[in-house]
Amino acid sequence: MEKRPVSPAKDKAPPLSYMTVYRASPLERIALIRRGIPASEAKRIFADLPIGQGAGFKALNLSVATVNKKARQGETLSSEESERIVGFAKLVGQLEAMIQDSGDPAHFDARAWMARWLTEPLPAFGGTRPADLRDTMEGQGMVAAALSQIQSGAYA
Repeated sequence: MEKRPVSPAKDKAPPLSYMTVYRASPLERIALIRRGIPASEAKRIFADLPIGQGAGFKALNLSVATVNKKARQGETLSSEESERIVGFAKLVGQLEAMIQDSGDPAHFDARAWMARWLTEPLPAFGGTRPADLRDTMEGQGMVAAALSQIQSGAYA
């Protein structure tokens, strides 16, 4: 795998916003993936969530040791690894947008709900947990569709 050091400008880039990733155009997300997500940013994303880094990286089929090593060395993740991180950030952003569009989110912890929802077997997936589908783009698409169904009131 290609090692790509993070430039000083990238080090000072603002943290990746879930909502920004969700609302970005596909071409903007492709550009983000191709540039590579700094490994330190991937660690921050999962540090923000109740599922934790180890479980989060495992669900995306990413090596915790590799991400930690790249973060220590100031490197970015490969395009393949970055795509999984961007896909996951997009799902969290989709949930945040759903909550925001549905009314007062003041007393709702979207990240905690998502962490719980991802680990529970879902009848729409034949009893498979959404977390077990996040390591592929097709699986992330299925999870995104299920979230849309929940928002619309359809059974998911």
